[in-house]
Amino acid sequence: MLSSKTKTILRKLSQKKHRKEMNAFTVEGVKGVQEALVHADVLMLVVDGAKREEKDITTLVTQAEQRDILVEFAGRKDIAAIKQTETFPGITAVVAMPEPEYDNIFDADTILVLDRINDPGNLGTIIRTADWFGVHTIILSEGSVDPYNEKVVRSTMGSIFRVHIIQTHNIVEMVETLKENRYSIAALDLAGTNIQKSKKTKKQALIFGSESHGVSDALKSLVDETYTIPGKGGAESLNLAVSVAIALYITSLQ
Repeated sequence: MLSSKTKTILRKLSQKKHRKEMNAFTVEGVKGVQEALVHADVLMLVVDGAKREEKDITTLVTQAEQRDILVEFAGRKDIAAIKQTETFPGITAVVAMPEPEYDNIFDADTILVLDRINDPGNLGTIIRTADWFGVHTIILSEGSVDPYNEKVVRSTMGSIFRVHIIQTHNIVEMVETLKENRYSIAALDLAGTNIQKSKKTKKQALIFGSESHGVSDALKSLVDETYTIPGKGGAESLNLAVSVAIALYITSLQ
C-alpha cells in the first residue's frame, strides 16, 4: 500500500506547475524506468505489488535498492488513483529533472529548433527520432508543450534521457546566438526548395514550426535556407514528427 505522501507526490506531478516546483517528473513502464536508472537521477520507484515477482520488474527493483532508491509497492486501489494510462504498466519512477547545460551546446553538429510545438505525442516522437539519428540537442521555444508532460515522456520510449532539451524563453535570441556561433539556419516550410537539394554544413540548425502555424515570421527572418519535403498526393501537409524524421534522414546521408 502506498503512503499518502507518495500518492500526493504522484498526483501533483501530473501537473506542469507542480513538476516545475518539485523539479521532478514521472516515467512509466519497464523501458522508461530502465533508461532512467542508467541516465538520470531516480528519486523513487512505485511498483504494482501484483507484478513484483515479474523478472524485468524484479531486476529494476533490485537495481534501485542497491542504490538506496526508495521503492514502494502499490495495491489495486492505489493504482487506480495514480495511473496515467488506462492500464498501469507495472512500474513508474519519479525522476529529477536534469539541470540545464549550456556550456557545450555549440559543440553539436546538428541542432533541432522547435517553434511552438503543441502536441505531446509529436514532441515525444521527435525526441525519439532525434536520438535515433544521433541528434542530441533540441531547443524548444516558449509556448511549446512541456517536454516532461507524461504523454511526451511516454512517447520518447526512454530517449528523453539521452537528448539534451533546452527550454528557452526567447527563441529568436537563441537562434541569433546560433548564427553568431557559425551555425547555418535552415527552416522546413511548404514554400521551400526541395530538401533533397540541400547541402549539409559543418554546423547546422534545423527549424520546425508548430503543427498549425509553421515557423514564426520572426524566425523566418533569421533563416539562411528554406526547404520543403515534396509530395505527390492530395494531403494538405505531412505530420510534423514525420517531417523531422525525413529531414534528419536526408541530412544524415550527406
